[in-house]
Amino acid sequence: MPTQKFFYPDPTELTLVVRAAGERTEKACVELFRQQLPDPNQLHVIHEKPFSTAVLQTFELGIASGRPWLIAIDADILPLPDALERAREICGKMAPQAFCATPLFLCRTVGGFAMRGLHCYRVALLDEAIRLTPSLPTDLRPESRYHDAMRTRGYTREIYAKVLGLHEYEQSFRHIYLKSMLRCRKDAYVDQIRHRLVHDAPQDHDARVALWGFDDANTSEIAPAEYDWDAPLERFEARMRDAGMTEKPPLDRRISTDFVLSTLLGHPFREDRNTEAWIRDMHRFSDGAPDLRRLLQQPPLFTNPALHPSEIA
Repeated sequence: MPTQKFFYPDPTELTLVVRAAGERTEKACVELFRQQLPDPNQLHVIHEKPFSTAVLQTFELGIASGRPWLIAIDADILPLPDALERAREICGKMAPQAFCATPLFLCRTVGGFAMRGLHCYRVALLDEAIRLTPSLPTDLRPESRYHDAMRTRGYTREIYAKVLGLHEYEQSFRHIYLKSMLRCRKDAYVDQIRHRLVHDAPQDHDARVALWGFDDANTSEIAPAEYDWDAPLERFEARMRDAGMTEKPPLDRRISTDFVLSTLLGHPFREDRNTEAWIRDMHRFSDGAPDLRRLLQQPPLFTNPALHPSEIA
């Protein structure tokens, strides 16, 4: 049986769009990705709202770039120092009919690994996706609605069990609160997350604030499609005062990539029941995930200068 060959895109063929909405990690996220690019102009940062508008602008920037691959990034992730190399590998392995692909991040809120924060898109299909915009429902998952609509046209969304970094770590209390208000209304992990938050809240301020968001969203008479990230949050401020808590200071944009890797390697794989079972089984969490830990500490194979990308299986 012949060895399957993959053709990985050159780093110059990637366009990155970081979608930001007040995340404490925005500057660090942008800096960590920008330093992995051959040309800093390949990266765009947008602050569009609502998020449905940000998704549409992301696609438009991908098309306007003239490059074949778009990496859409949420500003609440902190990537590994070789995250773009890993994204290139994903792009190279995507099936011809794949519209997008999503890798794994260690999610602070989920307490395990999940598909979060980054999508690899085939730019040649974005114009077709944009034409579907008027027919899409308006709800809490505007980006997923494009994936669903393209699936009905024969294009797939692929999931890769490759880890690219951290999701929702080092966020401000305000951001955690608002994100939790959204999450409790749309996330498939909602019951699991609430159970973990209740357990962790007494000793974890982030979990405590996230639980406030869950509780306040459920008791609010108003349930907008998206919350205003800049609006006054009287209930949140009152809770902070009552708890004697103050907001976190700005995050140092020079946050070390060692933090990302050490957090991933320090994850309690054997005890993890928050990650979906198929991921735990694939990466042998019960054995401490030895292969995953090894892969986190070495670059993708095609970064070996002795090998041409088209020659790597």
